[in-house]
This record gives sequence, structure tokens and C-alpha cells, in this order.
Amino acid sequence: MGNKIKQSKKRFFYPPDFEKMFDYLNKNGKFTSTFMINCGCRIMEAREFMKNPIIDSSRNTITLLRTKVRARLKEKLSEGRTPRVSKNFIKYLKENISSHRILSTNAFNIQLRAACKKAGIKNPHQFSSHNIRKTFATWMLSLGVDGFKLAQYLGHTPNELARDYATNDVFNHKDKQIMRSILRELPETL
Repeated sequence: MGNKIKQSKKRFFYPPDFEKMFDYLNKNGKFTSTFMINCGCRIMEAREFMKNPIIDSSRNTITLLRTKVRARLKEKLSEGRTPRVSKNFIKYLKENISSHRILSTNAFNIQLRAACKKAGIKNPHQFSSHNIRKTFATWMLSLGVDGFKLAQYLGHTPNELARDYATNDVFNHKDKQIMRSILRELPETL
């Protein structure tokens, strides 16, 4: 079987588990996780953003210049996207961007799994950076965000969102309060 670590793209964090896991991350792990949970991006998109950060405070947007190339849609180059994020996230970015970094995918995944294990989350080996993106999408749908808008926001088609990200709303009122606390506020367009 070797060293290959199994991961499930269908896994997402329940809000209390996310908080527990987050406590065990180091400074850059927390920055990476906060970046991803607040804009729903992929880790490589976050890393590329840090090379040339484009933040528009007047519109509450960040620009992700390098996004996933979707060969099945016959894309040759990434088109980039400019998602709106919350005012609080813009403020957080401005305060932390010069003193923090986005971890490499491998470094973050190792740290994430170790944090999940320390937090007592079942099957920590099944988590990877992509599960933060899945968590963002799952939470947004649970908080009543329109699926079509969310699909556009994530750079997906509505069918891809339904197939890969949608899940039953299994969250209670307390979970939703914790989600709002973690997210600080929802992006205005969602």
C-alpha cells in the first residue's frame, strides 16, 4: 500500500470540529485555513494570489489570477476570477499578508491531518486542503446561499456544484452560529 494517503473530497468539517482542528494549526496553517474558508478557493489559487496580491477594498474583491484549468471544458489557460469577499476578510488580509504565508499543499495537508488527529476528528487521514473548499461550499448552501451564484463563485457549473459539493443540510442552529463566527460575515454577493 505504500505511503499513499487516502483522501475523501466529500468530507467537510462540522463547525465545532473546524474550530478544534484550527486550534492545533501553526501561524501559517491558520492563515492558510482562514484564507481558504473565507473565499472557498483552492490552495494553489491562494498560493498564486500571494505572489501578486490584488485586493480591491472598494469592491471587497480579491483577484485569483491562476485558477484550475478545466480540460473537459476545453480550457487551455486559466481564466482567473474575482470573487467578492467580506469586508472583515479584506481587513484580515491587509493586516496579515506581509507577515504570513500560504503553505504548500503537502505541508498544509500534513499539518491539517495532524491537527485533525489532535482534535479527535474521526479518520483524520481523509482530510486534505480540498476539504476546506468543500466545507466552504457546504456551509454556504446551509446558510441559504443560492446554488447558482455559489457555483459561479467557485468557478463551477451548477451540475458540478450539485455533484461534488452539495450535501444534505445536517447542521443545527448552533452549528450555523459557529459558521457565521468562523466566516466573520458572508461575502456580499452570496
